[in-house]
Amino acid sequence: MINYRIYQYTSIARPPDPSETAMRVIAYLLPVAAVLGAALGWRAGLGGVGALREAVLFVLALYGCWALARELDPDDTPTAFVSAGIAMLAMALVAAPGVLIVYVTLGLVRMVNRSSGLRARRSDSVVLTVVAIWLMYAMASPLYGLVAALAFMLDGSLREPLRRQWLFALICLGAIVVYVVDHDFGLSQIGVPDSLFEWTGLLFVVIFALDTALLKRVRARGDVNNRPLEVNRVRGGMTVGFLAALQGLTEPDNVVLIVAVIAGLCIGIALRKGFRAPAA
Repeated sequence: MINYRIYQYTSIARPPDPSETAMRVIAYLLPVAAVLGAALGWRAGLGGVGALREAVLFVLALYGCWALARELDPDDTPTAFVSAGIAMLAMALVAAPGVLIVYVTLGLVRMVNRSSGLRARRSDSVVLTVVAIWLMYAMASPLYGLVAALAFMLDGSLREPLRRQWLFALICLGAIVVYVVDHDFGLSQIGVPDSLFEWTGLLFVVIFALDTALLKRVRARGDVNNRPLEVNRVRGGMTVGFLAALQGLTEPDNVVLIVAVIAGLCIGIALRKGFRAPAA
């Protein structure tokens, strides 16, 4: 039985369901990810502390990417494992992949799609605002502030809107203005894809954007109220996800894990449709 006690404190940290097969599978994979991270860290000569850090990062990346994939495509649980697998490959190949951005984006997506069945608490909004602004400075990307602002706007305007979210959207927009003025940031500093990875990532983002636009129905239900998720809110969460990837494509290390999640979803969508509608 799921323990919903966590919802006394937050509406976006969904509790695990031990009776769910997918949850048990990811629980078995987490130690494997830890061993893989530790082994790669040790092989790279990082020492014991460095190997332990890599083990923790691999665990966080695996779970975060799997959870984000499930939020972006709530009706296709198996595909989330494809995304998680590609994310592990990215962790092994990229020196400093962005793990925190995965969790911040996950929180923003859950806030919009309300997969918990609950509206975001004020404390959730405060934490997401602070961390999103901090991340914007850490990545030197004011565009992520736009992603966060959009998420708050969507939560404040879609079905059963939470009007106070507009205040947090304005705070994010204000932080962008401060950043742009303080760092003399201009449109000329926004790069364009210039590598195979960046163009491939852009291709997956565009495919996912098209899938978002074509989404018509969602079967997944909220944790608490057991009501089907509202399709426009799920579509809004998907929009937040692909914009989070898009804003950082020219600095691929920052968003490589989100791109991996989206790539896995696109591959899963293609395979699923191929099996459902085989060529004559």
